[in-house]
Amino acid sequence: MNSGHAKSGRKASSAWSGKVARLASTSSLLSLARVAGALAGFVTQVVLARTLQASALGVFYSVTSLAAVVGLIAAHGYPSIAARFMLRYREQGKEGLVAAFVRLARHDATLYAAAATVAVLAFAVLWPSLGTEARLALVAAALSIPANASLRLNGTFATTIRRFALAYLPDTCIRPFLLLGGVGVLIALGVTLTASNVAFLLALIFTGLALIQYALLAKDMPKVEAPAPPKRLLTIWRREATPLILVALFTYFFADVAILTVTPLLSSAGTATIGLCLKLALLVGFAVQVAHQVVVPDLADARARKDRDSIRDVALRALAFPLAITLAATVVTALWGEYLLAIFGPEFTSAKLPLVILMACQLARAVFGPSVPLLTVIGAQKENATLAVAALIVLGLSSLVLAPLYGVLGAAIAVAIATLFWLGGCAVVLDRLSGLRTDALYLIGRLAALRSAPA
Repeated sequence: MNSGHAKSGRKASSAWSGKVARLASTSSLLSLARVAGALAGFVTQVVLARTLQASALGVFYSVTSLAAVVGLIAAHGYPSIAARFMLRYREQGKEGLVAAFVRLARHDATLYAAAATVAVLAFAVLWPSLGTEARLALVAAALSIPANASLRLNGTFATTIRRFALAYLPDTCIRPFLLLGGVGVLIALGVTLTASNVAFLLALIFTGLALIQYALLAKDMPKVEAPAPPKRLLTIWRREATPLILVALFTYFFADVAILTVTPLLSSAGTATIGLCLKLALLVGFAVQVAHQVVVPDLADARARKDRDSIRDVALRALAFPLAITLAATVVTALWGEYLLAIFGPEFTSAKLPLVILMACQLARAVFGPSVPLLTVIGAQKENATLAVAALIVLGLSSLVLAPLYGVLGAAIAVAIATLFWLGGCAVVLDRLSGLRTDALYLIGRLAALRSAPA
């Protein structure tokens, strides 16, 4: 019996060693592509911070965050359930149901995006206290909502069929270069940069990328005629998708939610400062997001087979790269954060401590592992949504108390409180519902135990 266990341990260890050895895995390569996009995004942020007034930069951050958040809401949670249902139907050979799911998701997202666009346009035109520049910037944000929703939804479809480059590169690598190039052209033409004209430029880029992504994805979508699915399935899809809107907000657009939360509590300059710190942290945090999202199909496959060992192996595979990146970024920021912020302008150098706190939040995400997507995979949508709502409340209350008292530092502390509350809650719920853990302490301990198994 002991010999069998030892052989099993050696097999598992050997298999896992092979996976770890693939440092140039999909998530690593995509994260490296993101590094290129991050460099372009970094340069763009420097240019905008240097050419726009801090108040105008705050307006730009607020309206683009609004477009991102509303676009995600318009996608209606379907991106969060796509992997589970589409992979299940494909495994069962039910391509017709895959086609029906895709059609329903796109139909609903189109309606919601259209309604949201009209609502934001109406607000921009009719709200009496808005200045002309803020009004125009809001119009640009409204026009980019459909593209934001499309990139989110079709990007998830691409992830489900493992076309990860098509899923991630448009928004995370190509968009930053296009925006940098567009800003460069405006400057070369002698156009004075404003929050509104940069927002319109970004809306144009989003729309073009969304159309190209849709066209390239078309050949890989189900070719069968999409039948009318039973009403029972329609009810299930919509019921499970809706609560995951809040989960997706916390998982993928937390920085934008945080910016919108503090917009009414801070000055435009303060919003610009916390927005800049959040965006810098997000550049690093994308390594975590990609690593976790890339393994969702593998987690879903392992869950369908009820293979707990494979689930743990997949979670471990998503650990090393983001952990290394976020740890290094936190250390670098703690040592030289003021010099980094000085690149954007002297008015931002005082925000070193908030930046360190927000980088540490990304490190915490890496340490806790892919517990959030795994909760979705095991079907714990209700619990996941409850945690997201609770964390949103924590973020709102913390911001309401701390931001007016301590400004940008208070806003950063509020983000940290909400992040730790959310990550800790997800880890506890996952353990109680499934007995699974994805945190670094457990996974590294398991790997060490496998490697030390007697021959």
